[in-house]
Amino acid sequence: MTPPDLRSHPRLVESWNSTARDYARDSTLVDLLDAAAADHADLPAVRTADGIMLTHGQLASESSRLAQGLAVVGVGHGTPVAVLLDHRPEAVVAIHAIIRAGAYYVPLDARWPARRMVEVLDSLSVRSMVVSAGLEHTAIEVGRQAPAMTSVLVVGEPVEEPQPTRETREAVAARQYGLSLHRHDVVRTVPAGVPTVPSAPVQSGDTAYVIFTSGSTGTPKGVAVRHGSVVNLIDWFNRRNAVGPDDVLLPVAAFSFDLSVYDLFGIPSAGASMLLLPARQLAQPDVVAEAVLRHGVTLWNSAPAAFTLVLSFASLSAQRGRTALRRVFLSGDWIPLDTHAALQREFPQAVLIALGGATEACVWSNDFVVDRVDPSWASIPYGHPMQNSRYYVLRDNLSPCEIDEAGELYIAGDCVAAGYANDAELTAARFQRDPWVPDAQMYRTGDRAKWTLSGWVEFLGRVDSQVKVRGFRIELGEVEQAARQLPGVEEAVAVAAGDPRDPFLALALRTPEPMRSPDVIRQLAAHLPDYMLPSRVHLMTSLPVGPNGKIDRPLLRDILSERPDNPRPELRGN
Repeated sequence: MTPPDLRSHPRLVESWNSTARDYARDSTLVDLLDAAAADHADLPAVRTADGIMLTHGQLASESSRLAQGLAVVGVGHGTPVAVLLDHRPEAVVAIHAIIRAGAYYVPLDARWPARRMVEVLDSLSVRSMVVSAGLEHTAIEVGRQAPAMTSVLVVGEPVEEPQPTRETREAVAARQYGLSLHRHDVVRTVPAGVPTVPSAPVQSGDTAYVIFTSGSTGTPKGVAVRHGSVVNLIDWFNRRNAVGPDDVLLPVAAFSFDLSVYDLFGIPSAGASMLLLPARQLAQPDVVAEAVLRHGVTLWNSAPAAFTLVLSFASLSAQRGRTALRRVFLSGDWIPLDTHAALQREFPQAVLIALGGATEACVWSNDFVVDRVDPSWASIPYGHPMQNSRYYVLRDNLSPCEIDEAGELYIAGDCVAAGYANDAELTAARFQRDPWVPDAQMYRTGDRAKWTLSGWVEFLGRVDSQVKVRGFRIELGEVEQAARQLPGVEEAVAVAAGDPRDPFLALALRTPEPMRSPDVIRQLAAHLPDYMLPSRVHLMTSLPVGPNGKIDRPLLRDILSERPDNPRPELRGN
């Protein structure tokens, strides 16, 4: 295919994609962590609400020590290591240790079905797994079904102290299944200033992690991301948001969700600290809100739905203006238009920043500072490309769309991942040669977007969000955008519900005040053709949230799949 000529679109490429900025291109995550340990050795890096703390110097020393322990189970340069970890200090130590060993980490989630974990392990022929104390049984049960698995390394203090005269039940089970079980008790107080053990040689082009996302075929796909891409992200993010030693972040994203990558490496690289809450507390938004208030949290990073839940418990009428929160970073899903106003009511000093991108483009590759909400907006803008990233909005023939013309979003630049691990065919289909930059790749996101006259990108939903209902092809994103503009609607999610062979269009709305479904449909009729009007409208005070902090669309589909007793008359298309 002949590359399109973008010279006729200077704003689309030469100006709005003029993002080149120098950074330490040869650096790795190990280099960033070592520099933080040298500059901020005695400052807290990881702490818990009950007083456990590791300084940056201790974190570097302890992760270096564990890296040597990983060598005992065969972990070395380029080795995949699965991690099944709770939000505890030893989890940060373990993941840093894997990176220091020259290996790359592969996060699992205890909430996943065992079958999905086994698929992930098998796809990479993972031999070793690092787990938090208390998760040994799950690790062994999954490990015994993965032929390549040979060892499980447990970090942290045992839930129950094993009897010294007999083996633990887990050790017996591990040996029965041909697995070796090791324990590494992360020390709660390690000497400061202990020199770090030299790590295995790591290059900026080496894989840092492989995070699995859902595949359209039902098989999870592993996105391999290089050290250099993460270094570029951290350099941009910390500089742009002035992240430094005085900052505190409360991580809420599961390690299997790519938002956690910044938490794990960007925060310590800035000399800042993490406040960790265990999984059972992270599932309680009132507890999380209280922690934000009590422990001087300055930064928040999550999907919009997770923050909305916490915000609902953060009524600060007596404490307004006395909280430390200064930046709220939301990404991964639509940001409701009312979020900015709600944030200003409860945290008036905090700035809302919308972030976007893809797992295949190293977490984030654009941002937008929300200082106001224009009444004409259908959604919060996607924003501007970050440093060393380029955004193309293209037609099917890869020619660039005009301003305000919808097309498919492609992301290019240093943020682009190495591809899908052990899947050359899928990598070739989604990671293509950048037609305008020699020796560069671009990622086909599957997202619909457009450039606006203001010079930022507007997100329009997924290309594959088109469904066929009653014979008509319908863009779910278009229905959702129309619903979000109705008075009193804070969030809207449209799904094709019911029998997959003959689905009906259903709409879930988050509304603080009661609304009548017929009124909603009548108002939508002013914006949408009749065939795009929902057969059922379900009003909710909150929308269900999945483990990654995003709206749980499959659960909503189940909730909405029962047909109403008196559905509105249905048209039939071709």
